[in-house]
Amino acid sequence: MPLYEYQCSDCAREFDALRPIHRANEIIDCPACGSRRVQRKISIIALKIDDASPRSGGACCGGSCGCASRSDTTD
Repeated sequence: MPLYEYQCSDCAREFDALRPIHRANEIIDCPACGSRRVQRKISIIALKIDDASPRSGGACCGGSCGCASRSDTTD
């Protein structure tokens, strides 16, 4: 189940909530002040890749964009 981040528009408190994807945009009450004026924030994720995992595809320098195979030197 995803962890979503929210911020209250009234008291500015930031908080997290575990919710199913289909409930991500439903109204949620602020746990500090009880306000219903809460907005979901854009979250940044971090992924840990262990040494045994393949390192190709998906992100810059992951192999799919080709930047890892470029050379800064000229002949």
